[in-house]
Amino acid sequence: MSRENAELVGRMWDAFLKADFQTALSFSDPDVEWDGTNLPDGQIGWGHEAVMDHIRRWADQWDEWTVEVERIIDAGDERVVVLIRERGRSKSGIEMDERHAELYGLRDGMVVRRQGFSNPSDALEAVGLSE
Repeated sequence: MSRENAELVGRMWDAFLKADFQTALSFSDPDVEWDGTNLPDGQIGWGHEAVMDHIRRWADQWDEWTVEVERIIDAGDERVVVLIRERGRSKSGIEMDERHAELYGLRDGMVVRRQGFSNPSDALEAVGLSE
């Protein structure tokens, strides 16, 4: 099941990157816990609206913003780590080129939890792995 979970998260990310939010959200439980506390104004929310609110608040800060999935890692125990690179220029002119990570928890083939990490090493450490 683990490889299938990594593939599921990959399909979810593909949909998000294509701005196909309806498809992307279909991979998440309707009550998904979305932890964005790694962001300056981050918070924990539940449900698809919390996911979209998180994405909107982050995206609204950028004049230019791109996200690239670098690697999807099956972390076992129904957990998947996604390593991403984000690049952008904020509305205030700040340039960003950073790596981040997200840790997904799955149950019965659905994402039930997501936690963002500003440092990819922290996400890997949370699941007992290292870079």
